[in-house]
Amino acid sequence: MQNLTFPLAVFLCSVAGLVSAQPSKQTIDPRQFDTTTPACSDFYQHANGGWLKGNPIPTGFASWGTFEELAQHCLLQQRALLEAAANSADTRTRLLGDLYTSGMDEAAIEAAAASPLRPLLDRIERIRKPRDVAPVIAELHARGIPVVFDFGAGDDLANPARRIAYANQGGLGLSDRDYYLREDADTALLLAAYEAYIERLLTLTGSTHAATEADWVMQIEKRIARASLSLMQLRDPQASYAMTPVKALAKTYPALDWKKFLKAQGLREVENLSLAHTVFFREADNLVQTLPPEQWRAYLRFHVTHALAPYLSRGFVDAHDALYLRTLRGSKEPMPRWRRVLGSVDTLLGPALGQRYLDMHFPQATRQAAEALTERVRAALREQLAHAVWLGTLARQTALEKLDAVDIKLGGPDQIPGFDGLQLSPKDYAGNVLKLVAWWHQRYMSSIDKVREEWQWAQAPYAVNVYYDAARNQLVVPAGLMQPPLFDPAGDVAANYGGLGNVLAHELFRGFDSIGSQFDAQGRLAPWWQAADTQAFTLRFKPLEAQYSAYPLLGQVKVNGALTLTENIADLAALEISHAAFAQTGDSTQQGTLSAEQRFFHAYARLWRRNYRDEELQLLARIDVHAPAKWRVNGPLANSTAFAKAFACKVKAGSMMRPVDARTTVF
Repeated sequence: MQNLTFPLAVFLCSVAGLVSAQPSKQTIDPRQFDTTTPACSDFYQHANGGWLKGNPIPTGFASWGTFEELAQHCLLQQRALLEAAANSADTRTRLLGDLYTSGMDEAAIEAAAASPLRPLLDRIERIRKPRDVAPVIAELHARGIPVVFDFGAGDDLANPARRIAYANQGGLGLSDRDYYLREDADTALLLAAYEAYIERLLTLTGSTHAATEADWVMQIEKRIARASLSLMQLRDPQASYAMTPVKALAKTYPALDWKKFLKAQGLREVENLSLAHTVFFREADNLVQTLPPEQWRAYLRFHVTHALAPYLSRGFVDAHDALYLRTLRGSKEPMPRWRRVLGSVDTLLGPALGQRYLDMHFPQATRQAAEALTERVRAALREQLAHAVWLGTLARQTALEKLDAVDIKLGGPDQIPGFDGLQLSPKDYAGNVLKLVAWWHQRYMSSIDKVREEWQWAQAPYAVNVYYDAARNQLVVPAGLMQPPLFDPAGDVAANYGGLGNVLAHELFRGFDSIGSQFDAQGRLAPWWQAADTQAFTLRFKPLEAQYSAYPLLGQVKVNGALTLTENIADLAALEISHAAFAQTGDSTQQGTLSAEQRFFHAYARLWRRNYRDEELQLLARIDVHAPAKWRVNGPLANSTAFAKAFACKVKAGSMMRPVDARTTVF
């Protein structure tokens, strides 16, 4: 379903500037190496040690690596564009300028203080009886502020050409339900900090009993957390999809009053929606019926304030940053205001900003070169799937047909939604945010039970990212990714395949793993593995789970091999696929002391390099499905015969290489 929550930070990028700012030929820089560490002992350190030492984490960041480095340069490009946008005669461009200008007007924001919240808080204060709670929940959702649960539009997993409504678990201020369930000392400290944050926000809105009310909020969140699925459970797409007649909802969840809720969203005619998290909704319905109104008033006041806190005056922003940036992520300094506001523009007017970047900064030569590389990666995966021993005959044929049908999208969508009639004020930041989140919510609501629109990409064209969309069987590559150091049409072929080629291979493979195999070539939720395929796949990668579970992360904490297994398999597959695609180029050039093969692996290691703050590592250890950077490099390479050959690695004491007969391969 569509995610309407407000991000703390995003990686944004333009294509202009970086192409000329980076080397066009020699993209592997030996000054970034640590030659005192043998390549076969720790290739991550060998390839990146110089860079890691010379690039400490900047203030305001929780980590710093290739992707942040790339994005930061691009953010400066966008900043310049937005600063000029307010003077544009083009209506759409002026919207960009007005939103950005309003976010940068700190004097107006401080003068407004909490006043943008007042109409919403006044509505919440009119709750007097349990039956008053559900209408307020519905009204807040209609304003684009999801409370208690998530509700939005998404592709129908059984018929992905159609958009449907999804009701899913939500309602928590922390990102993982396990924060509320663990009993260790670190979690207790975090929950105490979170409760202090709740109390601080309630105080800022005028509460005279903020400590008591913060405890009430925590009581509600702990109860719905206990009824929520875990992150591991949510990785199964079928866990969040269950078409349910709207008429049945009134009987099963009477207190939530679904008929009036849907009416408030403009969905009077909807007869079915997806509601799979039944345990969660039973508990939410029970809480609406049984908890005292004053407890619900506290919960709703907090969550409305929490949603708007990054867009209000300094006291709200500081409270938000203290928890979500400093405590959770270890960031030492506040994010620069222009970056914060730029993130809002991306979230709320991303399609308009993205179209300008495509028009100005995505040359046809880059598109054509990226298309050629992408098709070579597809061809390499096809060859690998044709011989994958974990696929039976029927599953293999289905996989090949699905691969041929993958729709590869490069750059950005051809069309974007119109913003006709939408007006913003250069003096009302929080008001603009409220207007835009409501506008987007209603637009997504109007898409329900209709054919999907192709502009609905999950990432903006300037994003430094790539993703595989299982429900559309699409590989989507935003323009922001297709530039140095990941890709340079005029640069080193080996570096292109070790960089962009690897990222594309990783995402493309996701259409054929234990999750991708649940979706057919048309994107429908229609599992095509047989029981024997599932068993063979599971058994093949048991050793990989054990391998990663032995890797240290921070102190006594080790990598969670089970949580990261799916992504670790994809990392290993990507290395094999992108290397096979590179081999087909026939590149055997020598650059300095490095062969083409060695440059491929150096580009791969450079891709994932990253410095972390300890707090960020602690957070990621609990919630991130990816292994830390070092093990995203060394973990797959320890199983790679091609890498061992390129660097003449032997299996011996001090080597990171796994014994030949103990290596895990995907193909």
